[in-house]
Amino acid sequence: MAEQDYKFYLNEGIDKTNQGKFEEALEAIEKAQKLNPQNALIYFSKAIAYHNLNELRAAYENYDKAIKLDNKMVDAYYNKAQAILAFEDKTESEYKEALKLLERATELDEKFIDAHYYAAVVKKQLGEYESAIESLDKVLEIEPKAPYSRALKKLIQQKYLGQK
Repeated sequence: MAEQDYKFYLNEGIDKTNQGKFEEALEAIEKAQKLNPQNALIYFSKAIAYHNLNELRAAYENYDKAIKLDNKMVDAYYNKAQAILAFEDKTESEYKEALKLLERATELDEKFIDAHYYAAVVKKQLGEYESAIESLDKVLEIEPKAPYSRALKKLIQQKYLGQK
């Protein structure tokens, strides 16, 4: 019965999140968590609700728990990196952690365009311009018309690498 109960509460939490009712979502998800504290999807869903409430540290911690329970959860790596990138006054080590998370997401899903793009953004921020271009080339290989990737590549080439 607990198996059905935790799924009921988890589904309720996901529905509430989809409705934009994040506080209510958290209440339902926490009930699911009490019934099944070793389920990665519960922590991932909880993180999404916190992320939407702009409670970035709580989101970060819950994405981390989801990853520890399921180290192949691609979206948890990506979203955890996004939480870091939304922190105010990010440190260089936080940028580097975000980059590792984005790279892990692209290892798990080679065609994850957004993860490749944000890896390039972080690499640019860290001054790793050639590597940023490589990430953008991967995006453009998957999606040749990707306008933001094309524009960022041009900016890096012209402004930071002195290319025409």
